Amino acid sequence: MGYRLRRWTDADLPVLVAANVPEMMEHLAGPESDARIARRHEQYVRGWDSGRPHMFTIRRDDAPVAVGSIGWWESEWDGEPCLETGWMVLPEFQRQGAATAGVRLVIEDARTHGPLPTLMACPNVDNAASNALCRTVGFTHRGTLEDEYRGVPMTLNVWTYDLRETA
Repeated sequence: MGYRLRRWTDADLPVLVAANVPEMMEHLAGPESDARIARRHEQYVRGWDSGRPHMFTIRRDDAPVAVGSIGWWESEWDGEPCLETGWMVLPEFQRQGAATAGVRLVIEDARTHGPLPTLMACPNVDNAASNALCRTVGFTHRGTLEDEYRGVPMTLNVWTYDLRETA
């Protein structure tokens, strides 16, 4: 089964809405308001006009609908600029390789189009699946950090990937 990334478009708002449920948002401070989802969607669409963020839907070759989302944007780690990535796969498509394929594809996109050599991922320490995925695709664990997201304190693992290295 093959996967591909498709640039985020106006038609992709349902992906954010479908993911905005407690079981999908448990590691991200819980579901967001409808207004916040609408703002996030607009940011994803407009990001393509400004060059950042680069947000995509993850598509399975044999499915007409998006199975999840992924992207990269500029960030900072340890006082240095870097790129950061984050992803989500809808429950009915989990455990089928979509996240692994999506992360590998976004690494290639960031390597080709990103302005910086380091890609970072910061899953919650309690998010076993995302941490395992980082390990599987070749990210290096750099430690943990304490952060706050939408007013909720979190402990995050920091994983980095050197985009200068070829697979």
